[in-house]
Amino acid sequence: MLPWKTIIQVQKECDTPVYLQIANCVIQEMKKGRLGPGVKLPGTRQMAEILTVHRKTIVRAYEELDAQGWIEMHPSKGTFTSQALPEINGRRFSNKPKQHSFPKETGYAVKVNNIIRSPVPPLRHIIGFHDGPDVRLTPSEELGRAYRSVLSRGTYLKYMSYVETPGVQKFRMILSEYLNSSRGLQTSFENILITRGSQMGLYLLTQVLFSKGDSVIVGDTNYYYADRAFMTAGAKLVRVKTDEWGIDVDAVEKICRRKKIKALFITSHHHYPTTVTLCASRRIKLLSLAEKYGFIIIEDDYDYDFHYLSSPMLPLVSADSKGMVVYIGTLSKSIAPAIRTGYVVAPENLILELARLRQLIDTQGDPIMELALSEMFEEGHIKRHMKKALLAYHRRRDFLCAYLKEKLPDIIDFKIPDGGLAIWAKFNKSVPLPPLSQKLKAQGIILSNGLIHNTTSVSLNATRMGLGWMNEEEAQQAVDILTEAIHGK
Repeated sequence: MLPWKTIIQVQKECDTPVYLQIANCVIQEMKKGRLGPGVKLPGTRQMAEILTVHRKTIVRAYEELDAQGWIEMHPSKGTFTSQALPEINGRRFSNKPKQHSFPKETGYAVKVNNIIRSPVPPLRHIIGFHDGPDVRLTPSEELGRAYRSVLSRGTYLKYMSYVETPGVQKFRMILSEYLNSSRGLQTSFENILITRGSQMGLYLLTQVLFSKGDSVIVGDTNYYYADRAFMTAGAKLVRVKTDEWGIDVDAVEKICRRKKIKALFITSHHHYPTTVTLCASRRIKLLSLAEKYGFIIIEDDYDYDFHYLSSPMLPLVSADSKGMVVYIGTLSKSIAPAIRTGYVVAPENLILELARLRQLIDTQGDPIMELALSEMFEEGHIKRHMKKALLAYHRRRDFLCAYLKEKLPDIIDFKIPDGGLAIWAKFNKSVPLPPLSQKLKAQGIILSNGLIHNTTSVSLNATRMGLGWMNEEEAQQAVDILTEAIHGK
């Protein structure tokens, strides 16, 4: 018998599962020719005893090798290495020797999109004022257990196939109940479309609702990717000033009197990027204007769950009785950015059209993740996580705001945000943001240069300073480096 104990070295502290280590060792021995074709392998029980692992581990290893074609299983005879290696080298269709690498550019014209900037690497391995949640707070263990629980249930096997395009009905029912109880909505699961993040929902809406030349009202500075979604759909942006009480609704009314408006986009809680919350009186008037002039309100409520001072005001959609508001939300901010789970809430006829279009992009979402999130909602894990995260972010907000006021009182002007994960920071003109951002990056600190918030009508020396990504110690370090970079001490 071959010295399997020597051939297969199992490292139980390794991140790679043991069954894959075993399978990989066999594959490497066959590739090197030390383990020839047609060699009979020990039975699963015998191999388990040799390697001192559980028999199920050997069964999984053999199944993996069999699936890849490295071994052959013959009932009553045993398991043997394959007669031929499964790797097949592609045959050239030309006898000419290879003289070039893969082309850097196409041999045909590609339409260049000048509306949207090129993707920017997130650089999350660097500390700093990243705009977003701290993934270290993610309830990873609970999510892992829920995911494994779903995969282990035979009754859920059907969800490994194709499911409803709007999303798994169970998840939509649970999400509907959650939104009704936390946001004062009156929905059923039929009013909800699950998307891969809120941005996908916004894009679908622009493609379904807008025609070229339609006008949409947005803030004078607004969420960059919302603007680009509207522009890509051919819509014209009409910018309206945003002050400490939110978007100027009187200005919206004046615009509606003189021209047809298709829609208005708003982040009613913690306006992006300025973090202000739309006040109650403006909410009431905005709904009235939508009904009077027939424009759609697209309400992006991306961080409703993170409000620090008191209970947040209910979203506009909670008071909508005429079907004028489309509500967008996400769990990517509440749990983790990698959880690409957003949703659109709207009357059923719009949900149907969004689902029709969604089939051209992505036939369905991630049903296993949706079921795992359903279990987390049912078992209370998400509610507990949000409560824990809210307390952590509240402390971080208080610390960062106080420390910035102590260290840079004459350089940065900001209002302490009522909620959200960022501060809207206006820098003194003597400290231009783009070169400061580059200087900090070289020192291992991320600070947005703010250019993404500028528009043709507004040029600001301001940026969003994320407060959630860093704990208090990291925030102190980042502000100290920021202070030194500005004052040169």
